[in-house]
Amino acid sequence: MSHSSLSSSAPSHAGTGQTRQTADAEPSDRPRRAPAEGPAPGAGSAPGAGPARAGAKVARSGALDRLRGVALVAMLVHHLVDWQTGDARAVLPGWRSFALTDAAAVAFFVAAGASMALFVAAQRRRRVGRALIGARVLRRYGMLVPIGLALDWLLWRNLTMFGVLEVLGVTVVAGAAVAAVVPRRALPAAAVAVLVAGVASERAVAGSSSWLADEAIAGKFPLVTYVGFVLVGAAAVRTGWYASRRRVFAGAAVAVLATLAMLADGLVPARYPGDVTFVVPGLAVTIIVFALSQHRWPGVLRGVDAVVRGAAAHTLGIFLGHYLIYGALRRGGLMGGVDPIVAVPVALGATAALCLLAPRLPQFPWSLRTGRRRRPAGAPGGPPAARATAAATPAPAPATAPATAPPTAHADARG
Repeated sequence: MSHSSLSSSAPSHAGTGQTRQTADAEPSDRPRRAPAEGPAPGAGSAPGAGPARAGAKVARSGALDRLRGVALVAMLVHHLVDWQTGDARAVLPGWRSFALTDAAAVAFFVAAGASMALFVAAQRRRRVGRALIGARVLRRYGMLVPIGLALDWLLWRNLTMFGVLEVLGVTVVAGAAVAAVVPRRALPAAAVAVLVAGVASERAVAGSSSWLADEAIAGKFPLVTYVGFVLVGAAAVRTGWYASRRRVFAGAAVAVLATLAMLADGLVPARYPGDVTFVVPGLAVTIIVFALSQHRWPGVLRGVDAVVRGAAAHTLGIFLGHYLIYGALRRGGLMGGVDPIVAVPVALGATAALCLLAPRLPQFPWSLRTGRRRRPAGAPGGPPAARATAAATPAPAPATAPATAPPTAHADARG
């Protein structure tokens, strides 16, 4: 696939070049219950909506971190197996046309939409103006487009591709614009309508050889469909549904029933084209993973949970970094020539190494996308008063807001 699926998010961590912002987010394994009316505290608006309730906190969702981290791991394993064997779907669990890891693309964009909504809510809590919020969303996500183009040129000398980073940047900005004008209660219906329009538009251009059809309307990441995925995440946050285990479970049940009905009708899940056979199972896997992520993981998996959530804060850096492995495989003449018995363990080991290494790398003090990295109170280099206060009180767990979710499973050497 083109350089896969990725997502950038609300106050984000910076690992390998990504900035971490900690204000307005609180660490939490258990999502807070949304109020009877409106979205979860502080999480219910888009640029231009009315001012947030004074003093409202934007709760950080540990479940969203886990969703992004699991999607990242799935993407890495899929790509690494695909690059080594030539066809990940012939090796990994799932159907011949749809590996379970293919759902990582959907999960990243849903997580990106949720993160964008949380970011906007955090900005509104600070009473930032509508125009400035829009500018910050454009900078945070729009910068993914030139980064993606640079990657396309570096690896394939091709500037006509419309890869995952470019699609992520365009769709999240478009999703933020839609969320800014669509009423909160109508946003779920708008998300469904856009997904339906995406499937219809891809069918309409079937057989066309134009660049617009091949790379934007259809292609590896059909633009309209992926705007729909972003809006699903934004709607979940703005309505507060993402914080309700009951509603998430109900959503997962509906998605599973829809997938079973699709299978009963003889429709087999397929990554391409981005039709119902991709949208329905992709959303089903995404919602199931999110539902499971709403619960504390058992003690035996506590270490895995820490690694997954830590990696979720560095998705962009890890996404860019895993192409170093692609380059090494290409230079070594190993693309498509490795036996699956060897490829799968190598993929798992390399994935674990990337996830463990990224959080330990030095962070850049400034990012084109997110600006100057804010140091937590008491951190080296932080304000003296903050350090003094921190020295006198127990250090809280790092408060990190959802980071940008990155890439997902691709079908070809490009991701």
